[in-house]
Amino acid sequence: MVRRMLTKTLTDSLKTKGLDYVEWDGACPGFGVRVSVNGSKSYILMYRAGRGRTARLRKVTIGKVADLTVGEARNVARQLRGDVARGDDPASEAARKRRELTIKEAVERYVTEHVLVHNKPSWAAQVQLLLKVHILPEFGATRLGDVSRADLIKWHARKPAGSYGTNRCLAVLRKLFTLAHRDWQLIEANPASGIKQHRETSRERFFDDAEIAAIGAWLSSQNLILESCHFVLATRLLLLTGMRLGEVLTLPWANIDLGRNLLRLSDGKTGARIVALNPEVVAYLAETKFRGEYVVGPNDGSVALTKGSYHAFWRRLLKATGLTNARPHDFRHTVATLGAMSGANAFVLRDLLGHKTVAITSGYVARTLDPVHAVSASIGKHINSALNPPTNVRAEVINIARSPLGQSRGARKRSTQNLAKR
Repeated sequence: MVRRMLTKTLTDSLKTKGLDYVEWDGACPGFGVRVSVNGSKSYILMYRAGRGRTARLRKVTIGKVADLTVGEARNVARQLRGDVARGDDPASEAARKRRELTIKEAVERYVTEHVLVHNKPSWAAQVQLLLKVHILPEFGATRLGDVSRADLIKWHARKPAGSYGTNRCLAVLRKLFTLAHRDWQLIEANPASGIKQHRETSRERFFDDAEIAAIGAWLSSQNLILESCHFVLATRLLLLTGMRLGEVLTLPWANIDLGRNLLRLSDGKTGARIVALNPEVVAYLAETKFRGEYVVGPNDGSVALTKGSYHAFWRRLLKATGLTNARPHDFRHTVATLGAMSGANAFVLRDLLGHKTVAITSGYVARTLDPVHAVSASIGKHINSALNPPTNVRAEVINIARSPLGQSRGARKRSTQNLAKR
């Protein structure tokens, strides 16, 4: 009986017959398509492990028909037949182990083929950091097929509960195993699939007027220091616009239109969007003397300000003002809260902050920004008033901010509360 050469047309035409059967290929001995009773189709290779007809007959599953072309599967089958001719047994556990990637090798492929190609630079950098610090030290030398679901659950349980980073580590590892299983056909199943994340504690921290006043007073003192000017401007932009930290740090001057009181983000977290600028922001930007490529770029502004350097500045701010449990992202919560207090509806607030629920379409540009400008102006006026209190009050706040570090937290809190009563 002359066997037909397998083609896509022939493979697609194969039907179930009430029992498993194999359609053999006429071009590569031992290579064929196995059709199961339920209709699934897989490429296989049959061979004898040893010499002569008495040698044990072995089978290797190459992959599913839906995932590989006939030509790709045939090439794999020929490579495996070459291994057999050299005395290897591809179906044996030892041979599988020799062919299987370690987690470190899989990570290299993951970063090269997926992270750097499909992820935004900010997330790509975070993924590589998580891989380096949390995943490779634990699993780097382990082979893909040796990592069990129980191993991953135990590893995840050791991580701090309620931590944002802990769940991001699990998400990164799950994506790595998904690619190894679904796209690369290296493992039979994804051991990370379905593992529950730790419950994350939501934060709704926002700054009250007294806290904003303390921040404003300290910023005024720092604005006299040349090395801190870009940090001060970044902080004011965060508080007056509600933009994300990464959006402010990488904002180029070319995207700002002071004449129309707006700026354009070409690649924000949720895509391109327009940010309405209130008069207070426009004034701060107009007064900026250094006009390099980036608005808050250090020195000549030719490079963007890094998150690490800004967070170091933020720690100095917290220490000087006595504020606790506060992050730069809480400025967005503050803007959203003040916007809601001013009577803005959810639609306007979504446009103002660029939340993910807003559809970024061409119609967005055509929609008037007047309601957003109105809300932004109201927020800017409120915050600017807190940032710039009367002279006598500002002097007292600056004295508080510059007080010896040995002053108790309770004393700093009482001073801030007395300021708020005024």
